[in-house]
Amino acid sequence: MNIEELLPAYAAGELSEEESERVEVALAESQRLRIELSRYERLFVLLSAAAAEEVRVPADLRTRITLQLTLSAYLDAAAELLGGILGAYGRALVYFLRLA
Repeated sequence: MNIEELLPAYAAGELSEEESERVEVALAESQRLRIELSRYERLFVLLSAAAAEEVRVPADLRTRITLQLTLSAYLDAAAELLGGILGAYGRALVYFLRLA
């Protein structure tokens, strides 16, 4: 594995002692690798902060979702029924006016 592929694991402290030594030697010789390591370290700090943040869900969320789904299903059924009724009336009107 090349050094660049080891940087994320190095930043997370997951490398063996031998692999860590390889990375440290390469870091001492390369500014580019040090910059890349710095990016991984900042990313891990941000990810840790995001993981520690508590997500609050509104107490009535389940009720609101259920209401929304029920209302949506009701409106779909009403629209279908209304379309069927208007279609029947439209056909009756055409027949009554002898347009067909």
